[in-house]
Amino acid sequence: MFEKNLMKGKVAIVTGGGTGIGKAIAKTFLSLGAKVAIAGRKEDKLKDAVNDLKKSGKDVIFVKSDIRNEVDVALLFKAAADKFGKIDIVINNAGGQYIQPFEKISTNGFDAVVKTNLYGTWFCCREAVKYMKEKGGKIINIVHIYAIRAAPGLAHSGAARAGVINLTKSLSLELAKYKITVNAIAPGITATEGFKEEMINNKKMIDELKATIPLHTFAEPSEIADLAAFLASDNAGFITGQVVAIDGGQVLGNWPDFNTLPVRE
Repeated sequence: MFEKNLMKGKVAIVTGGGTGIGKAIAKTFLSLGAKVAIAGRKEDKLKDAVNDLKKSGKDVIFVKSDIRNEVDVALLFKAAADKFGKIDIVINNAGGQYIQPFEKISTNGFDAVVKTNLYGTWFCCREAVKYMKEKGGKIINIVHIYAIRAAPGLAHSGAARAGVINLTKSLSLELAKYKITVNAIAPGITATEGFKEEMINNKKMIDELKATIPLHTFAEPSEIADLAAFLASDNAGFITGQVVAIDGGQVLGNWPDFNTLPVRE
């Protein structure tokens, strides 16, 4: 399925492509023959990422862009199309949040998270359609498992990303006439470099988090990237409007070991 030239001739935009899951997706796409434009707000990280990504494929550029700004988004898409001639795939990965108890979230804080995650995705989807209407395309929105299940301290982000899920489903119906598929990926806890740095001295927290996951481990960014590659490929041409959880079963809940439960003889 992942033959070397699976994405040969395809052009992809990956927002939030300078680090973490976005960078992993860009790396996988390049290794499969795609041309990729990564975007983000921090130019230094984007430059470092491009230098590293060129080991996987030479056709990669970066565009400094803030997805909260619709003018920036328009310029991002224009830059990618001017460089590579078209846009076939858009990965809406950029987002952001912070942990805060519900009653302490300020109006400005709530607005900022919604604007980054929901408005930013909306701006990118809207712009993508302009470049895909003639020949079709693939839009993949990266959300999070807490868009499906609850997460304490993340009510603002969960609400925004749940909005992205509905947006995904609604657009999949509206855009089907253009042969544009729209899907979402909901990763669980993923062992990105940032997560590892944050948790390096907190074994207790790591153990507690793993205990909430039936497979008792975290996702690797490359695993999220492989799923994105499948959904962005012709192999998934008949899949649209779906939200695929990749979370080790966390969304299902984690019950005690069956052997420890009282069983009626």
